[in-house]
Order: sequence, then structure tokens, then C-alpha cells
Amino acid sequence: MDENNEKTIRSEISELKEAVKSQGHKIDRIQERISADIRAAKDRMSKHIDEFEKEKKKKMQEIKYIGVEFDPTGVKTGQDEVNAALKCGFEPIRDFETAKGIVMVLGLWGDHERTD
Repeated sequence: MDENNEKTIRSEISELKEAVKSQGHKIDRIQERISADIRAAKDRMSKHIDEFEKEKKKKMQEIKYIGVEFDPTGVKTGQDEVNAALKCGFEPIRDFETAKGIVMVLGLWGDHERTD
């Protein structure tokens, strides 16, 4: 092997080393981003699980059915009644359509341990 070939080979090896090093840095950055995404997803899931566990321990203390009729006077009365219940801490569970309007089902939840 002559000296020129040897220099060419050394040069190519050097270039390959730099390319591998550069790609290694890119892979490291990608792994860091993936790790950060995984940590963030884990934190979000943990938060949702904690909230679910907290909600599971709540107990319904009271339920209300409020009719809201869709006529000029009935809608205001029903609306006021629903708003008053919401201000007292009731939460909407669901609503049912009727021929004259809707019936809102509202629940008041407490932080007491369930006894079922």
C-alpha cells in the first residue's frame, strides 16, 4: 500500500468517525426529547389516576330533578332554579328532552368515603 492510499484511508476513517459522532449526538438529543415526552405523559397519567381515585371516593349526597319549560315564563323560572342549584354546588349529571322542554338531573357530591 502506498502512502497516498494510506492517507486517503485515514482521511475516510476520520470522516466516518466524525459522521458517527455527529449521528450519536443527534440520537442523544432524540432520546432526551423522547424521555421528556415519556415523563410528561407519565405525569399526566398520574394526575388523571389521582383525580379518578379522588372522584371514586366521593359520594352523592343529594339529587335534584329540575324541569325547564321552553316558554317565555317557564324558561326563566327553570333557568333560575338550575343556576341556584349550580351555585349551591350541584353538578349536572344529564338532561332529558320532554315535549315542553328538558329535565335537568343535578347531583351534589361530598368528599366522604363511600360506604357500599
